[in-house]
Amino acid sequence: MGITYDFASIPGLIVRILNALPVTLIILFSSLAISLGIGALVAAGSMGQKKGLQGFCRGWIAFMRGVPTLVMIFLLYLGLPQLLDPIGIHMSQWNKLFFIITTLSLTASANMAEMIRTSYLAVDKGQREAALSVGMTNSMAFKRIVFPQAFGIAIPMLGNNMVALFKETSLAFTIGILDILGRARSISSMSYGANKLEVYIASAIIYWIICVLIEQGTKALERSYTKGRKRATA
Repeated sequence: MGITYDFASIPGLIVRILNALPVTLIILFSSLAISLGIGALVAAGSMGQKKGLQGFCRGWIAFMRGVPTLVMIFLLYLGLPQLLDPIGIHMSQWNKLFFIITTLSLTASANMAEMIRTSYLAVDKGQREAALSVGMTNSMAFKRIVFPQAFGIAIPMLGNNMVALFKETSLAFTIGILDILGRARSISSMSYGANKLEVYIASAIIYWIICVLIEQGTKALERSYTKGRKRATA
């Protein structure tokens, strides 16, 4: 008996899988916001004058970029509760979203830190020095001169990091979260895997479309920001 495929069912499967999109977006934007905050602190520390803090921040970046995200998920979800249970902190009862958001925030913070650091260093130091020479304080020079330029430089890298982070949200299913991929696997299991090819094609289409939307949104933001900067300096 030959294996048959029902590719006509893919549009319907996409609709069913999209029911889990809100969960995926919660993971994405929560992790994005937290990783940007951590990344900013790590970037500042890595460029600071304190050697100890500088070494720690550089070590943080190297570690978070070197350890696979899946390993970090298991370390936090399986290892950390085992470590803290003896002292009365029962993390096994916590919401699973906490673990996946925490993991993605930590791992993505390394890329965010490098993005912020390289964007900051790409701004000509002479402009900051010129701002200080005309009476601006360090904070004023950063706010008015350095940050606007660094942000413009960072936009394309931010888009790339968002795409990478969005794709990594697919690992949430490994701890039982019904995100896009988790929902797809659930649908497939209902038919005992008979439609798994169609289900994963539908999932791939969803991930691809959202990645394209993120990329196009980033490009639109970059064009808008560049035009705004040109009008402001004209």
